[in-house]
Amino acid sequence: MINATGTPFSVHVLRYDGTEHRHWNARLARRDGSLIVLEAEFDVEVKHLHLGHIPLGARTIDMVGHIYALSLPELFDYLHLIRSVFSPTSAYQESPGDRGFLPLSFFQSTEDVTSFPAIPAAPPDPAYDPGTVRLYMNVRPQRPPQFSIVRDRQDVSGANHGQKPVATPWSVRLLAKDPRVYVNPGKVIDLTGAANPGGTTVQAVNRGDYETPLNIMLVVAAAPGVAGTVRVTGLNSVDMTITIENKANVTYRWFGDDRVLMTQDTTGGVLTRPFVLRQDLVTFATLNHRPMVPAQINPPTKPFSTPVTFVKSIALATGSRLFWSEAFA
Repeated sequence: MINATGTPFSVHVLRYDGTEHRHWNARLARRDGSLIVLEAEFDVEVKHLHLGHIPLGARTIDMVGHIYALSLPELFDYLHLIRSVFSPTSAYQESPGDRGFLPLSFFQSTEDVTSFPAIPAAPPDPAYDPGTVRLYMNVRPQRPPQFSIVRDRQDVSGANHGQKPVATPWSVRLLAKDPRVYVNPGKVIDLTGAANPGGTTVQAVNRGDYETPLNIMLVVAAAPGVAGTVRVTGLNSVDMTITIENKANVTYRWFGDDRVLMTQDTTGGVLTRPFVLRQDLVTFATLNHRPMVPAQINPPTKPFSTPVTFVKSIALATGSRLFWSEAFA
């Protein structure tokens, strides 16, 4: 019987004559008796009669609005502002950003005040009432904003040209290559401190309804003297080990979305040298090579949490942590 979350599946859809119509790879997200929930992404763009257009592993967001101005010059000033905010070119130059994808922040209400209690003010952020969910998506403009101006409605006589109140609709399409909606701020488990050969088990909380990638940062200041390891088990039945080399001033970073381990030499300071791919330093004892923090739509207890155990054979410096952003589908 298959029960392990993350177990890979290959799904094949057959026609009535038994020939294959399409297929895709998936993994087990949840099993409840005879109910099996699989999670997968299409490996091609889908244009379906009933489902509509589904971009490859992405979500599109259409934002629309109106600009109201007291004059035509003021209207153009507002349009230039919208152009600059939603410029696909400038998005690539912003920080913090990831290949042009920038956080679009918003919030929504929920009756689950147990999982989302009141948030005290933390300047510059204001206080939030109980039941407020702070969210964000990483988005990038697909194209410049679209708008339409009806110039012939302006009075062109004498000094009146462009001096009447005016309004125009605008729209912009945003692409979220990662379709998840994340809770802000993210969650952190601190790994700073001495070795813990006996292991430490803590609870990883995900108040969303969608599993989310686990990220890892291991900071080594002084050379440990011998090579060491950091092992992470639990979550979605993952068992991964990261080897720490006998080197000083190295940061090890597991990027959960991309499933890659990279290292950075920090001798001259953080971010002064590029990250280097080091997949040879990470091993997995199970078939699951994607550590995720699980979620559950109707958890028996709120907020929903999953145990995760970490074992360090060496001491880690300040900044070492497991971290993730709780996610909604």
